[in-house]
Amino acid sequence: MKSQVGFKKFKTGIRLAWIPAMVSGAIFFLLLMMVSESVWVSVAGAIVMMGAVFLSVYGTSVFLLRKPLDGIRETIRESSERATQHNEENKPGERLSKSERMASEPVDRDELQGILRDAERNRALVIKEFKRMDETDNYRKEFIGDISHELKTPIFTVQGYLETLLNGALEDPEVNEVFLIKAMKNVNRLIYLTNDLMEISRLETGELKPKIQMIPINSIITDVVDTLQPKAEQEDIEIVFEERKVNAFVLADRNQIRQVLVNLIDNAIKYNKPGGKVYIRTESVREDPSRVRISVRDTGIGMTNHDAKRVTERFFRVDKSRSREQGGTGLGLAIVKHILESHNEELQIESKPGSGSMFYFSLKSADYRSDQDE
Repeated sequence: MKSQVGFKKFKTGIRLAWIPAMVSGAIFFLLLMMVSESVWVSVAGAIVMMGAVFLSVYGTSVFLLRKPLDGIRETIRESSERATQHNEENKPGERLSKSERMASEPVDRDELQGILRDAERNRALVIKEFKRMDETDNYRKEFIGDISHELKTPIFTVQGYLETLLNGALEDPEVNEVFLIKAMKNVNRLIYLTNDLMEISRLETGELKPKIQMIPINSIITDVVDTLQPKAEQEDIEIVFEERKVNAFVLADRNQIRQVLVNLIDNAIKYNKPGGKVYIRTESVREDPSRVRISVRDTGIGMTNHDAKRVTERFFRVDKSRSREQGGTGLGLAIVKHILESHNEELQIESKPGSGSMFYFSLKSADYRSDQDE
């Protein structure tokens, strides 16, 4: 390997050497023509002079420039590789192997051009990283502001009820129990918010990784429907499970997918209308029989395309008064998004204002895999 590196062509040295070699050869040819009558002797002498000058300049440039230029380029390449790797970790879908990146790079005219190209690429990566850091900082500030607001509301509410009770209402049987129930409701809201924040933090850091196994998706949906049925009846909402694929088994984390379904169905109930319906369906994906699509559709208030793009953001609410009134933390769909991303899946949303919304995603079918293995 070292021998290959040692005999590697130094393009910058060639570019530096050929011009003085040509000039020296031409001058020497003219001088020989003045003292010699033979053209061939002059040509031969000029060629020898050109070779000697070329080798001298090339050897000197290799000795003086090659190592420093290689060091500069290697330093730039290493920093560029680290920046590229960091960007690819944030966007794994854009990841390329090192051989693919090298194959896609243009051939350099010489080492100096390569250094300039690497430096320009490094500059672009640094600018991109600064922009990402600015976005992250703005996101952090916005998140701190949101969470401060979300925590402040129930804390001040509990404080108000407790102060009222301590100031004499505790002895009043008509209000003490009501105030304690309302205070407890806000305490529970704080507990739900804290739990959701801990979970979304673990999902984002990769600490909470899915345990992929074969799970009966229809049984899980039936269990979730039974759990949320009392809430649906209280809101005058009918849940309809349109089971299209009997005994469907998929490859996923049971607890995480159950939480996805709980959050989606609970959201469909929360943003529905009295007398509305929530339709849940499992079916094979027509374009890809190896996948099962799970959809949750409601007949509720719906939302605009702008809201649909933002609805999976932390603390974003289409109807803030409705969700706060029913105890929402504003993290449910953000958790759904992160869980599905950990499964390498994506949450799809279709909605129109006043016409309801449909949330759907797909999972790998374990049944299809078993059939293929047989």
